[in-house]
Amino acid sequence: MKRIALAFIAALALCSCSSDIEESSVYEEPTETETEQEQFIYTGIPEIPAFSYSGDDTAAEAAPETGAPVTTAAAESVVSDTTTVWHSAGSEPTTAVQVSETPPEGVTCLEVPYISQQGRPAGCELASASMLLAYYDFTISPDELISEGYVDSVPVDLYEDAEHGLVMHGGDPNKAFIGDPSNEYGYGCYSGAILTGLRRYLDNEYFDAVDISGISLKDLCMEYIDFGEPVIIWVSVDMEPTFKSEANTWIIDETGETFTWTSNEHCCLLVGYDEENYCFHDPLRGAYALYPRADAEARYREMGSQAITIHPW
Repeated sequence: MKRIALAFIAALALCSCSSDIEESSVYEEPTETETEQEQFIYTGIPEIPAFSYSGDDTAAEAAPETGAPVTTAAAESVVSDTTTVWHSAGSEPTTAVQVSETPPEGVTCLEVPYISQQGRPAGCELASASMLLAYYDFTISPDELISEGYVDSVPVDLYEDAEHGLVMHGGDPNKAFIGDPSNEYGYGCYSGAILTGLRRYLDNEYFDAVDISGISLKDLCMEYIDFGEPVIIWVSVDMEPTFKSEANTWIIDETGETFTWTSNEHCCLLVGYDEENYCFHDPLRGAYALYPRADAEARYREMGSQAITIHPW
């Protein structure tokens, strides 16, 4: 009954740390640039400039016979020669991030239970999904989303190919979590995999997970945050630019397609906003993390404006 009650009072969950929400928390008329951004139509993750990469020849020499996976040590020796970043989970913030245990004063935001990705260097998507579920009183840990089969997971293996040398094989991040979330060399997943996992978990419940990709962060605040619904979105670590590297390229086993992971990818839960910032539960940095609007919008668009929420029936 608690979950059902939450569904009907979700709109009442909107809160501010101060008793009077100042006029500064109300959106102003969009500028011409903002209006153009709002017309963005989701067509998938856009092309992002790739960094050049030259592999480690010694790893290739040590590779097993053709068709056999290369050992973890060999794979890591290839990775170590690059500037590739998956989630940068062990790094310090490169920009000032304001975080707090309670909603910041003057910020319009939702009170959502916070769950860290600590111990899961690549588990930001799972932590964000767990936080969204916890808001509606569903209790499941990030690890259990995979261990109990809600979110599929697929490893990335390095193979020796007679024609191309060392080649990585893996899965489709829109269908499964790629790699191990507890390993710093894990990758993560995109919205399709989390959407499927949430729908599996919510089967036979009075809630449903919905794909709302393509909507600007500004409109997500007006259409969802203002009505008591947090939103999972894909951005980047510390809102720094994303990039692509040949070192993070693999062949998708199901289709044979060559795929390149977007480095510095990150996933957060959008919980609020003020005049200058968007407020996130950042699994890596902390609760109620404030990031400048322009930076967050830019990174969100770089990641294809992917967004997911949960609707009560």
